[in-house]
Amino acid sequence: MFLQLTKLWLRGGRWVMMFACLIFFAWCYVRAFHSQCLTSPAISAQERVYLNAAIETRPDLTPDFSKSVSQPLNDWLPHRTDGVVRPLWPWLAAWNVAAGQGPATTALTAADLHVLRASKRWVLGLSLGFLFLLGLAAARFFSVPAALLTILTIGFGVLLPSASSFSPDVLFQILFLMIWVCCIAALKRNSLWLYGLIGFISALANLTLPTATTLVGVFIAVSSLRWLWGWVLAHLPHERGTSLWAWRNHWLGMILLVVCHLITVGPMLAYSKEKLGDAGPFYWRWFENESAMQQWAAAHSTRESLQAVPADDRPSYANYVAAHSPEDVKKRFYQGGLKMTESVLQLPWSFDSLPHERGLFVFALASILIMLMLILGFVAPQAAHAGQALHPETAPLALFSLLACVACIFDFGWDMPVYTWGNRHLALYPPLVLSLLWASEALVHRARRRKMRLPVFVIYESVLWALCVLAFWRVIAVLQPASFAA
Repeated sequence: MFLQLTKLWLRGGRWVMMFACLIFFAWCYVRAFHSQCLTSPAISAQERVYLNAAIETRPDLTPDFSKSVSQPLNDWLPHRTDGVVRPLWPWLAAWNVAAGQGPATTALTAADLHVLRASKRWVLGLSLGFLFLLGLAAARFFSVPAALLTILTIGFGVLLPSASSFSPDVLFQILFLMIWVCCIAALKRNSLWLYGLIGFISALANLTLPTATTLVGVFIAVSSLRWLWGWVLAHLPHERGTSLWAWRNHWLGMILLVVCHLITVGPMLAYSKEKLGDAGPFYWRWFENESAMQQWAAAHSTRESLQAVPADDRPSYANYVAAHSPEDVKKRFYQGGLKMTESVLQLPWSFDSLPHERGLFVFALASILIMLMLILGFVAPQAAHAGQALHPETAPLALFSLLACVACIFDFGWDMPVYTWGNRHLALYPPLVLSLLWASEALVHRARRRKMRLPVFVIYESVLWALCVLAFWRVIAVLQPASFAA
């Protein structure tokens, strides 16, 4: 009877349950969105900036090809930026702006409210569609509770609270997770199209918010180390392994990555060079606080005003280091990283109210992963062939995940005194959860191939189901009338 039920579950039962859970998840997500993310009569100052940027972008969407083709086409692509506000989100929101609509003032008009509501509905469709596809992809490779836990923690822990404001946070978080997944896939098997995809998606992320460059930089560093190791092995006598990572593809892939990235962000770089005199103005990163940054940006918003400032006096990392002691720089990195960690994991935990803190799931998944590593290393039977061993690229994958987490924590943490609005920093949480589940499921698959005893798998899935129930309590909390914040 047990074998028959197992066959029935594997043949189609798990998919029936998964689709039923996805439909129920979608219903809860839509209901929570309408109850928590409705546009209020008042918006924040930063939301007004994005709204005015969308209104300013609206004329670009109706190009005039009567005199030329290249310039109107270039203007149609997302390109408008002031150095802080990136063009992709205003460009998408501009499709909801009426022709001839004026800038938003203190009192929002009916046209302004229409843009806000329509753009948020677009965010709802984007995030829900992404979560639905993510759930199906996870169910293809993970167990059902692992797939459900993925979309529950990411959807109700990050995307939904980020959708409550008129901002590009949700779009950036989705693109950041896609970059992470593509980097993992490219470290497992470095097909050339994956390099191009990383360059393209990272460019879209940089067109949305600053910045995903740190994540791509970590991938370039780790994959280059992998290339060096592959080159050394290729010139040493050894038995041929089973790795699908081809070291000869690496540098051609790097060229493809850079080309795809630059082609996509090219219009923004050209516009920034023309308007501000600098293709990559990151002046805002080198201020002590948001107020000082906004004052300087308001006084230097044109090419002429920026050129009036000597190059040596413009805000930069070199000038920041020259004006601050090494202890001050270390303190900003340390305090920013600590604040970033506390914000992403919702520390300290109180356990006195719902929804539960995001960090609880990270701690539980990390504990599960450590236990599985110990079981596979000391309890499970030893691998008899390559199919029972760990993936040949396990070391680069683990190195990339650890370095990317640390680098992004300090990178986003450095900006937190200046970049105080929105939930950009929560973009690190979905890759963290997905990586822990991905690694745990990979270890479970290896343990099954080694004929590990059944109780281990029963306990593993029982713990995941318990976490799903805990995550569903978050859903119940979100559906309550009380306000929900990140």
